[in-house]
Amino acid sequence: MNIMIIEDQRDVVDMLRLNWSDSRDRLDCLASVRQANRFIHSNELAAYDCILIDINLTDGSGLEVLREARSRSDVPIIMISGAGDADSRADAISVGADDYVMKPFSVKELRARVHRLHEARIGRRALRQSVAFKIGNIDCDIGRLSMDFGGASRPLTALEGRILQVLHDSVGEDCPKSCIARQALFREYDPRDKTIDVYINRLRGKLAELDAASGAAIKTIRGVGYRLSDIQQQG
Repeated sequence: MNIMIIEDQRDVVDMLRLNWSDSRDRLDCLASVRQANRFIHSNELAAYDCILIDINLTDGSGLEVLREARSRSDVPIIMISGAGDADSRADAISVGADDYVMKPFSVKELRARVHRLHEARIGRRALRQSVAFKIGNIDCDIGRLSMDFGGASRPLTALEGRILQVLHDSVGEDCPKSCIARQALFREYDPRDKTIDVYINRLRGKLAELDAASGAAIKTIRGVGYRLSDIQQQG
């Protein structure tokens, strides 16, 4: 795997390189928003399998780097922060991050998250046929990461697509947050982490933008998780 680290703290980069136990992975580093933007708008972006971005860079915000990268690629992106709370995680997720880790972090755990995100991306691309279904009146195509209705379309991020797929797999039944966390976020559920709630709200918003009635198809099951209702499989 080719992994780009956008981090201005040299000791963090050195720690990652020293403790990254998989010698098959190549770790490259950029240290500023300026360098990152040149990278994102070059042909080099397509050669990388994952990007790690520090939220607080010396010359600007890592969230802006995230926004630019996400507008050009579905490459897995993990945000890194030395100080943050539920709101900062929600901000990163709303812009399009696939995951979020706090310093100090376990390099072993971070490497596992990177590899799981990479494997999920490969799995999506390997699908010969798109997984398509309807949510209310809206056509959802997980393979294309798109939702369509009445000539209008809304894109899905990779994580949004995975969450919809998990809900679809248990359509009409309660889907616990623990299940969504394991199958879509690739980690165990932490009640303090509001990542799933933020993404569900984003999905509801996108559904409602296309068709107000369909925005209510994802139901909250208090104390459990969510349930996807009113769904029809496409033939």
